[in-house]
Amino acid sequence: MIIVDDKEVAWAEHMTVASLLEQLEDTEFCSVVRLNGKLVSSPKFTATPVPDKSVIQLLPLVAGG
Repeated sequence: MIIVDDKEVAWAEHMTVASLLEQLEDTEFCSVVRLNGKLVSSPKFTATPVPDKSVIQLLPLVAGG
């Protein structure tokens, strides 16, 4: 089990940040995640494993002017 934005989500062996985001809704604007306190940017999503019992915070892209 992992925690994503204060919600429990089932963990799977070989899970990456990219595969996790594919399971979740409304993540198309997520460019950075905080994985166990460390920032991971979108170019590293496919290569970054998600360990069991991780705590993840989704940080969506925000733009303004």
